[in-house]
Amino acid sequence: FTEKAFPENEAVLTTSVGTADATSISNELVYEHRIGARAQYEIAVPVDIHQSEPGGDTNVGLGDIELAWKYALFHDVTRGSIFAAGGAVVLPTGKESLGLGNGFTIVEPFAMFGQMLGASGFLQTHVGVEVPTGHCRGDTEAFVRAAVGYTMAQDRGFGRVWSPMLEVLIAKPESSAAEWDLVPQMQVSLSKLQHVLLNVGVRLPLTAREQRKPQVLTYLLWDWFDGGFFQFWR
Repeated sequence: FTEKAFPENEAVLTTSVGTADATSISNELVYEHRIGARAQYEIAVPVDIHQSEPGGDTNVGLGDIELAWKYALFHDVTRGSIFAAGGAVVLPTGKESLGLGNGFTIVEPFAMFGQMLGASGFLQTHVGVEVPTGHCRGDTEAFVRAAVGYTMAQDRGFGRVWSPMLEVLIAKPESSAAEWDLVPQMQVSLSKLQHVLLNVGVRLPLTAREQRKPQVLTYLLWDWFDGGFFQFWR
C-alpha cells in the first residue's frame, strides 16, 4: 500500500482476497515508467470480482483506473534519504451499480519520504489526501501509510533476498473515525538478478473490525528495466 519515494521502472500485479462471507477479489496491474533521473508516471488498472452479499450475484469487471505522477525533490545518498511529491487522478471507469467503482473522480495530492536504516533496513512513508469531485457522494479522506522492513540476502548478497516488512495504515474520512490497519508481509526475490519479486501479506484491521474483515494479499513485481521477466532465473 505504501508507495516508495524513488522513481522506478516496474510492473506490479497485486491481488487481494477478502475473508468475509461475500466474495471480494481485487486485482490491480500497475505500470510505472521513469522519466529522467527524478520523475515517474504510473497507470493502475483494477479488475475486480465483487459480490454484494453472500449467495448473491457475482460481478466481474473493470474498476476505477488511476493515473499518477511523482517527482523526487530531494535526495542525499550519504544519509540514505529521499523525498518526493506528486498527484494522482482516479477516473470513474468502473460501474458503480455493480460495486466496481465510485462513480466519481478523485484527485489525490501526496508526498513520500524514504530513509535507509543502517545497511539493510528501510523506512518508507506516504501521506496524502483523496478529494472527490462529487462531494455529495463521497468524503474527503486523509491517509498516512508507513512501511518498515529489513532485507536479508543469501550467498553474500548475490542469492535470494528476503525482506520481512510491516506496514501501518491510517485513513481518516472527513465524516467518520480514523481506520487503522497493520499489514505484516514477506517479500522474496524469484530471479538471480533480484528483479522479479513475490510478496505475501495479511491486512489486519485494528478498528471497526465488525464491518472490516482481514484480507490476504500478494503481489508479483517485475523491474522490467533490469531485464526480461524470464531472464536470470537460473
